[in-house]
Amino acid sequence: MADIFQEVDEELRGDRASALWAKYQNVVYGLVALIILGTAGVTGWQIYDRQAREKAGIAYLNATQQAAQDPKAAPDLLGQLIHEGGPFADLARFDLAHAALKAGNKQQALDLLTTMANDTSYAAPLRGAAGLMGGYVALDLGKADAAVALAQPLTAEGQPYRLSALEITGLAAYATGDKAKAKEIFTGLDEVFKKEDAAGLATAPANLRNRVTIMLDRLAD
Repeated sequence: MADIFQEVDEELRGDRASALWAKYQNVVYGLVALIILGTAGVTGWQIYDRQAREKAGIAYLNATQQAAQDPKAAPDLLGQLIHEGGPFADLARFDLAHAALKAGNKQQALDLLTTMANDTSYAAPLRGAAGLMGGYVALDLGKADAAVALAQPLTAEGQPYRLSALEITGLAAYATGDKAKAKEIFTGLDEVFKKEDAAGLATAPANLRNRVTIMLDRLAD
């Protein structure tokens, strides 16, 4: 292309524009056609993508509404969305775990959430949310070790779910009879809440501070 533009400059300076156009008109037409087709392709993809997302959104809403009306049908309805993939597949997995909890299938919910928490193909925030939910479910099932395994990676500094994850590890310690460790964890959480500008407070559940106070009262006995 550099040779073409050099020759263009020379032809223009020689005032031979007509001869130049006759020589390169096919090239110009070809480039214009490529630009038009490329733009149309990008625009077409954007339209297709928007329509696909709208369609997927409608399918997701319909599935969740039907699942709410008929919990027994939830695995099939939400499972189909998960199988098909798409932008709402991850949300459908959470809904499927929630449906399992509502149906009393806590172990099934824990299995689903554990799989999500350990799947590196998911975005980190989704894995964290699954780990947190799974941790609480594991505690409810009396599986302290499973709860710690899910929550421990989320207790590092800078993790958005850090405070809730620490609560899970504290509750797990309390459940296994390690009151000293539980007291240490909940005392640390209490210190965090005393620092109004501490990192993580913005994402902490509104009632977490009350739960920390209750646990410290229990551990004081």
